[in-house]
Amino acid sequence: MIRSHAKQTGPDGPEIGGHMKRAFVALALGLTACASAPSAAHADDLDWMSGCWRNDDRSYKEVWTKPEHGYLFGYALNLNGEVATYFEQTRIELGTPATFNAYPGGFGPSAFTEASRGRNTITFANPSHDFPQLITYTRDGRRMTATISRMNGDRAQTFQFRRC
Repeated sequence: MIRSHAKQTGPDGPEIGGHMKRAFVALALGLTACASAPSAAHADDLDWMSGCWRNDDRSYKEVWTKPEHGYLFGYALNLNGEVATYFEQTRIELGTPATFNAYPGGFGPSAFTEASRGRNTITFANPSHDFPQLITYTRDGRRMTATISRMNGDRAQTFQFRRC
């Protein structure tokens, strides 16, 4: 223990001196500011994902809420007509970086960390997950594409969506 900035105050041991207390408080406030909730502008960066999305043959559907209170919530359904044959719940935490949490079949989460982001695109990665390891969403006008793959791009599956 470094004691050059401490003074003894009885049986409980050293007490940090006044200038050390101020430095500690300043450091704590700085770290708290870094960990604050995402700004509205940051949340709006993913507003393009919100809404109801279906593939062309209507066998797959994803729905995303608007970004609010630091989260986007979503769900995905595989459909046979109007009967759901599979579901997945999803949640994106809008931190820096953002985190995509998937609950396939209601189990999980499997967490993926934001790897890159651009205008109307975001990629999440989890190299230790079996499959997928990459999840990318891209919006192009009235269409959205989701692609899942391994880290090297192998086994890529692409899902094309239009608004419901």
